[in-house]
Amino acid sequence: MWLVPLGGEEMEKVPLTKQLVDQLEAFIKEKLQPNDKLPSERDLSELYHVSRNTVRSALNELFLRGFIYRSTGKGTFVAERFDERTDVSGSYSFTKQMLAMNRQPVTKIQRLEKIAVPPDIAKRMRVDPETPVYVLDRLRIADQLPMMIERSYLPALTVPDLQASDLAKNPLYDWLEQHYGIHIASVDEAFFAGLVSPEDAKQLRVAPASACLNIRRTTFADTGEIVEYTLSVARADQFVYHVHHVNH
Repeated sequence: MWLVPLGGEEMEKVPLTKQLVDQLEAFIKEKLQPNDKLPSERDLSELYHVSRNTVRSALNELFLRGFIYRSTGKGTFVAERFDERTDVSGSYSFTKQMLAMNRQPVTKIQRLEKIAVPPDIAKRMRVDPETPVYVLDRLRIADQLPMMIERSYLPALTVPDLQASDLAKNPLYDWLEQHYGIHIASVDEAFFAGLVSPEDAKQLRVAPASACLNIRRTTFADTGEIVEYTLSVARADQFVYHVHHVNH
């Protein structure tokens, strides 16, 4: 049951928005599951006898705190629990990490094309301009929920005859090792906050300008060659970056 009256003498000094945030947060934690749908703004306004502006402010606060996410045209839903979110610092294989969390990963190959490397990417990959590369666009999904958009660049001379059908069935790094004999030695990643573009928002099923985590990954073979450079956009409500510091 959603309806819990707000106000009362003991709460008269507490702003209604904060009261509603606390009520909804408690209900989400105690009664709801990830991806459960919340009532609409109008329904919550009627249930709690507050204005829609108050409801909107409360939902925005819960969104910023990672308790809910929005899907354009569908509504507002409960986000994954904080301790159940994917730790992007712990593994560079999306497929393997999802399986380790007992989630069902799906990769949709949206583009695989051989092109001349763009100048800015050439610098990142330490190759000459116009070097042929494969550009690989993928949508990463877990338990039917869009999680991440990835655009990868791979040197075409190192991975000739790359096929989309192979990558749809196999983790990229496994395929590179099994088919091309490329052993992944190390991965450098940089993370920075951003806002989802309207185009990416449609694929991730979130509102445009929602918070996101941008990831820039450079993958090195044991020969020292850069065999992959990837730019990713990840849903902020599904990922957490965890760092452990040790004081020496």
